[in-house]
Amino acid sequence: MYCFFPGDWGDIIPSQAGIYVSNDYSVTAIRDALGNKENLFLIGADAISENGEWLVVKDHLSLFDSGSLVGPNNPVGPRFPNLREMYIVPDSVNLSFKSGIVMRVPDIRFSTGAELKAFPCDALVSSGLDLAIAAAHGGAKVIFVLNCKSTNSGTKPSRNFSFLNKLIQELKGGEE
Repeated sequence: MYCFFPGDWGDIIPSQAGIYVSNDYSVTAIRDALGNKENLFLIGADAISENGEWLVVKDHLSLFDSGSLVGPNNPVGPRFPNLREMYIVPDSVNLSFKSGIVMRVPDIRFSTGAELKAFPCDALVSSGLDLAIAAAHGGAKVIFVLNCKSTNSGTKPSRNFSFLNKLIQELKGGEE
């Protein structure tokens, strides 16, 4: 499994047996991993939601921006990939988390949160979704986790990454 997290999250987990943590948060790095036959990605991103908790993505809306599939087709996948069921939502009994739908907006810093009321979504992101789509384009499955800031507070998203560490241990345990 390859893990991709925003640079400002710091070194939240080390690479270990079966888990590679990339320092390159880019579509190119995703495609390089696909070239190495990787088929499972854990991608993290900062987001905005009503409650400000961790959210595991089960689907997405992408109404803004051009996205990672625009332009000539990359040979890692078909020209028109089926993105249905690209997300994995772990069904672990040891973890408590919410799952939901995320929508990409041009820049979450300029979002008022009204988008959450206007569209059927649980969170807003401006990064990370393009990585998830690129991974799915190559036939991989994606666990997309969002560290959400509440629309009701001016505080930054939580920097308590114990949720991610538990999730990774659960996923690692499932592989053995």
